[in-house]
Amino acid sequence: MSDSGPTVSANQICTAAHDDIEAILRTHELFVSNKAGGRRAKLVSCDLANIDLAGRNLSEADFTGSVLYGANLRFANFQRANLYCTDLRSINGRCGNFSHADMRGASLGRSNLSNAVLDHADFRPARLAQHGLWGIAGIIDRNGSAAGTDFSFCSLCGTSFEGANLKDANFNGAVINAAKFKGARLINATFDDAVLTDIDLGELDVPLSTFKNCVLPSSQEAIAAAPHLIAKLQAHHRWSETNGRRGSSANLDDADLRPIKTFISRFTLTAISARRANGAGLDFASMEMQGANLEGADLRGANFSGADLRGAIFRGARLDHAKFVAADMRTLHLRSGELRPCDFTNANLSPEQIADAVLD
Repeated sequence: MSDSGPTVSANQICTAAHDDIEAILRTHELFVSNKAGGRRAKLVSCDLANIDLAGRNLSEADFTGSVLYGANLRFANFQRANLYCTDLRSINGRCGNFSHADMRGASLGRSNLSNAVLDHADFRPARLAQHGLWGIAGIIDRNGSAAGTDFSFCSLCGTSFEGANLKDANFNGAVINAAKFKGARLINATFDDAVLTDIDLGELDVPLSTFKNCVLPSSQEAIAAAPHLIAKLQAHHRWSETNGRRGSSANLDDADLRPIKTFISRFTLTAISARRANGAGLDFASMEMQGANLEGADLRGANFSGADLRGAIFRGARLDHAKFVAADMRTLHLRSGELRPCDFTNANLSPEQIADAVLD
């Protein structure tokens, strides 16, 4: 397909009336809410070009082979949706949720997916047979093209781009964790200020200079420092548990915490200092972090769900795609009588991220 607009022939694509589509979408939203009368939407091989689906809940819907060229999908939920060989060129998918979606063979050229969540989405190439009255009417053979797509500031955890055409794609500021790029074409792709964690840079056939402004996988020096960090956390845990009678308060300022990601949940982080630390993608779920000082830390993609963050300091912290579901973010009442609220001054935190947190 060219980038001039939908070009699939009439015998391959069905055109549904607007009222019919709306009825299907409403029934699907009952389905995902487990309400009576709900039924999963199956909009296979449909012409839905320029449709407005902003904010709609389309989790698990089936759009196999359909045309959504130019559609407004802003803030829409496509979790676990089937977008196999779907034409998604020139869409507005900003802030959408496409996690675990089957996007094999999807065409995304010139689309905007900035700030979207695409964790574990599959972008590998695919082929789709279109059936007509007398058998197979045609083959859509797509190479998983996301050429020219804007993935800036997206969350791309575990996403598979193997073999995809990512020419001119924009990954600036994206949080990319354990994604697969083997065989992907990345000509002129940009990664400025992106976070690259658990990534095999050898799979990315681009000059290393492309990543000069990125947060790269932990260095050998950072990995070698891991036992020293663990010893500090052990001493801090004793200090916290004994109200300062034993152990010592830990200073992890400027440290790369990613090499100890499998150990950090074992310790109490109350009142810890980790200013300007790199904790991108780490799991702090349900941890005790009252009064922790995380000023200027890079915590993009980190998970603080259920954590006790009363009185924590996040001034100037990088918090893109950080999760705060059920996190306790109330004011901390100190024994001295002082009240210490959470401090997010100059942190890039959106209201949506703390919508489900426990606030004062």
